[in-house]
Amino acid sequence: MAAADKFKQPVITTLAKRAANRCSNPECGAITSGPTDNPDESINIGEAAHIYGANPGSARYDPSMTGVERSAISNAIWLCGNCHKLVDDDPNKYPAGLLFEWQREHERRISEQVEKSGNALRERYEQRHLEEFGRLSYLAERLILEKGDYWEYQLTAEVLRYELAPTVKRWTALKRGLYVKPVIRVENESFIHWLSDRMNEIQGITHAFSELTNSELTRAWGEPGIPGNDINIVTTCRLYAEICNSTLSWEETVRFARTSEEFSSVQNLLIGIAGKIIEECAKIPEFLINMINEKPTTGLFRLSLSLTLPDDWSEKISKAMEQALFATRFS
Repeated sequence: MAAADKFKQPVITTLAKRAANRCSNPECGAITSGPTDNPDESINIGEAAHIYGANPGSARYDPSMTGVERSAISNAIWLCGNCHKLVDDDPNKYPAGLLFEWQREHERRISEQVEKSGNALRERYEQRHLEEFGRLSYLAERLILEKGDYWEYQLTAEVLRYELAPTVKRWTALKRGLYVKPVIRVENESFIHWLSDRMNEIQGITHAFSELTNSELTRAWGEPGIPGNDINIVTTCRLYAEICNSTLSWEETVRFARTSEEFSSVQNLLIGIAGKIIEECAKIPEFLINMINEKPTTGLFRLSLSLTLPDDWSEKISKAMEQALFATRFS
């Protein structure tokens, strides 16, 4: 296990206290610390268990996570040694979602016993608040409810990864030719209009992507020293996902169009240029987590996303279009 993926002692200590030193498995609940024969010592049989595994091959390992995310308390659950082995030996029976439910329910019960008054109202508020977001990952829900250090950036990284995952996978499949869609024929006389529509669409997509990156994200995070807005963060991340879905649809429209031989070279130059937006958007979560890893208190972190066209692309498409029009004129 890489050092960056291990839980640090402050995380372990806090996790044990939040669980009241009891196993979070609802069918167990064993006390995990107590006295020994030596009045100056105590015994501990509890362990900070990873919900998403710490290294390749371990239970519930998610390769898309960074070491910082794997070692965060948001990825931890307090279990006795027996239950830790139980859930890791059979990850299909004990998936990550179930462990998140265990952790949340266990802390809720402990909180009720510690505070008693006000917990019912708190629980009702949290449930109503989560309902405002619709479907989220378990980790995103935990980040929203707990709001620890740098939660705004952790939440952005998690929601982006969760929302983008289907589009990223489908974009990868499209590049590999793993699916097809009905072909739309573009006749020679309508090709210029078809091309104009595609160019206008990609300009709109690029503009929206730029606005989300340069304005909306920072607005959702809030000014320095002021907490961000979780609803705005999730909304912005979902707008990113919509842009990426539009990008994928654009690529499908280009790839599954059928043009004449004269215009095929123009069509080929369009293929792949929009998918770059999906690939650049997928870089944002890793950038944010790496930024958090430095535990900054002040400073400026710059993310540069490249949406540039291939070298000499404009000249190539102008030349291909000129040749196509010449060929059709004399065909």
